[in-house]
Amino acid sequence: MLHTKKCVKEINLHSPLLEAKVTVIGYFYGVDLGYGVQPQHHRIGKDLICTCGLGAGCPAVQAVATCLKDGGKRARDPHPGFFPVAPQTCPVCGAETFFVPELSSRRRGAGWSCIKGRKSHYWQYHVNVLGELFAVNPWLFPPVHAQDGRLLYPGVRRDDVITEDTIIRE
Repeated sequence: MLHTKKCVKEINLHSPLLEAKVTVIGYFYGVDLGYGVQPQHHRIGKDLICTCGLGAGCPAVQAVATCLKDGGKRARDPHPGFFPVAPQTCPVCGAETFFVPELSSRRRGAGWSCIKGRKSHYWQYHVNVLGELFAVNPWLFPPVHAQDGRLLYPGVRRDDVITEDTIIRE
């Protein structure tokens, strides 16, 4: 759902003060800097980096920061392991990353690779996320109880089915 709550703030764009309109669009902030500014429309991530060439130095970033300080609506957080855009730094080693289109998917979002670990850090990160999610929910099929509290089905835990013997090693 598109949130239309707008924060109108004045920012310095190396010219007369102009109005910036900030809206929440999914995981991002949309910023309209007005008709006199090129580019007029900007998309800012939750990391406060603009997708335009100016990155964190873009005046639209300041508009979002001011809007948030004034109580504006926050963009929603993506689910664990999902990247709306490639991260600036590798979550495994902290090295610089770059976008890798063939690793992109609907479930994981933007594909990326880092300059140190390459694609292996991408996959290592996603395996770690899956491990954390499995630790939080150990059930493959959870138990089922009747309304009176009787156990109808005991459930199946992941560790009951997946053992070291069932893992195929290369």
